[in-house]
Amino acid sequence: MASSPTAPSSRPSVRALLFDADHTLFDTSKAERCALRAALRARALRCPPSTLDAYRAINAEVWALYSRGGIDARSLSRERFRRLLSHLEEDAEGGGALSEAYIDGISRRGDLLPGCRGSLARLKRRYRLGLVTNGLDRVQRSRLRAARLDPFFDVVVTSESCGFAKPDPRILHVALEALGVAAAEALYVGDDLQIDGTAARAAGVPFLWMDRSGQGRYAEEAGGGASVRALREVVDLLADGPTSGARGADYNSAVPLERKRWTRLS
Repeated sequence: MASSPTAPSSRPSVRALLFDADHTLFDTSKAERCALRAALRARALRCPPSTLDAYRAINAEVWALYSRGGIDARSLSRERFRRLLSHLEEDAEGGGALSEAYIDGISRRGDLLPGCRGSLARLKRRYRLGLVTNGLDRVQRSRLRAARLDPFFDVVVTSESCGFAKPDPRILHVALEALGVAAAEALYVGDDLQIDGTAARAAGVPFLWMDRSGQGRYAEEAGGGASVRALREVVDLLADGPTSGARGADYNSAVPLERKRWTRLS
């Protein structure tokens, strides 16, 4: 492994950790696959791998449109299923009903990535935790409850609830204000260099890239932060400071970032 230089010694201590939701905490690939199959099955439609691939491509396009402000949250889900039905040569007017069936299904999914709950439990002993996601408010809050993660988070900020979508840094500002911490006192963990990394960099928040694919490289887009492959490595990265062992931790005693050697995975 190679390490990047440490930060200046004047850097503030980490007091809060912010997390993206999809593909960072949630096993979104599994959740969307199961929810889509169930929704299509209810309409007597099959969901072979080609249909799932088509949905994911359409979903990415529509979410990108939403991130640019080209569509609102209410229209987003209906539009992606209208496009999917058109792709399947079905009546696109059924997009609204298919959307509702999918939303109901995925909202009940609490699928997590390995080590998620245990890692959050350990981090919660020393830091304030926040969730910052572009996901739909109803869906993300329901999934947090289904996964029994909601007690870990001091604040949950969705793009739908605050009116700003990543990469707009203002969504992170909302979370920081709610937690009562400065940007330099937080760390944002996310899987998307372009969306999460850009938002963090613009907000002045150090970014930790969840590189679950293990690409074996460090990208400049991460903004000078670090990369990990699993949530357990977030715990390890911050593990050499004092721990309080209690939920009511003195967050000022958290580990200063300058004492960390930011790991570039090989």
